Amino acid sequence: MELVLIVTFAGILGLALRYIIPGREHHGLAVLPATAIGLGSIGWLTAIWVGLDAGGPWGWVVALGLALVGTVALGLVLPKRRKAADDALWRELTHS
Repeated sequence: MELVLIVTFAGILGLALRYIIPGREHHGLAVLPATAIGLGSIGWLTAIWVGLDAGGPWGWVVALGLALVGTVALGLVLPKRRKAADDALWRELTHS
C-alpha cells in the first residue's frame, strides 16, 4: 500500500517540479514526473530492503528525497544539454 502512495506523491512532486524548474520547453511533459516516480520507487524499495520500517518516516524521507534530488538534477541538466545538442545540429545542418 505504501508503494502506491510513494508513486502517487513522487508523481505529484515531479509534476510540480516540471513547472518550477526553468527550461521545460526543452523536454517532454512526462520526463520529470516519470523520473520522480522511478526514483521514488527505487528509493522506497531500497529503504525497505535495508530494513527501514515501512510504517516509519525514514522510508518516506529516503524515497521522496531521492525523487526530489534526482528530478531536480535532471531538470537542471537536461535543458542545457538539449540546447547544446540543438545548437550543434543547427550548425551542422546550416554549415555555419
